[in-house]
Amino acid sequence: MTTLASHRPSLLRRVAAGLAATAALLASACASTGASTSSSAAPAIGLYELRIYTASAGKMDALDARFRDHTVDLFKRHGMTPIGFFHVAPVPNQPADNRLFYIMGYKDRAARDASWSAFAADPEWKTVYAESQKDGSLTSKIENIFLNAAEYAPKLNVTPSATARHFELRTYTATPGKLENVHARFRDHTMRIFSRIGMTNMMYWRPVADQPQMAEKMVYLLSYPNAAARTTMWQTFGADEEWKKVSAESQKDGPLLISPGGVVSVQLTPTDYSPLR
Repeated sequence: MTTLASHRPSLLRRVAAGLAATAALLASACASTGASTSSSAAPAIGLYELRIYTASAGKMDALDARFRDHTVDLFKRHGMTPIGFFHVAPVPNQPADNRLFYIMGYKDRAARDASWSAFAADPEWKTVYAESQKDGSLTSKIENIFLNAAEYAPKLNVTPSATARHFELRTYTATPGKLENVHARFRDHTMRIFSRIGMTNMMYWRPVADQPQMAEKMVYLLSYPNAAARTTMWQTFGADEEWKKVSAESQKDGPLLISPGGVVSVQLTPTDYSPLR
């Protein structure tokens, strides 16, 4: 009796500690399960859409306001994923480029079409649209391109930077029959060299096949700390000894890109309402 009594407090403490540990473990498991569930509930992007709006003269601010104050939230309401919204970076001594580039994500084409149909029929959107257009259309042209992520593309990170970055959208047109060589060069060499120099590989895309105007093309998005860094980094890339060897080896049987027009570059600055900045 005396021996049992003397050990009882210690035994109770051990039992209590065990129960506490079990509770903590269960809580951690629940939290992990919750995090996993939340992550799995996030929309999976199987289809991207690049949309290009040319603002009517003097209407860019109104177009931005409509996106900022209404459209982006309505997109989300209808199951779309707004990724990035960009103005074309100004070029010294050149007229302003009145295009607004933006990137959307969807599960697939069926989900995309259903979401856009619901968006177009939304009474709030109809009211917003009518009010915004009362003094004339905000856009003079709308273009769109459907894209799938290339198999080697990094996972798109839409975490905004503390300071808005400078972006570049590049479209390459391959010499007939050489598109896969272009992709292989990026996958095996170019992306790594870009990263070494300090460029950020944001996304690489293959245009969806049912778009004849996009045949033999690839599209990709880079980011830089600022416009000056972009200029310096491309100069460094062009002079890089590894890149020179890779370029020469990859083109020993002929150029991979058509000339002229094989490379189309658009430098972009994110809008204040862009998720990707």
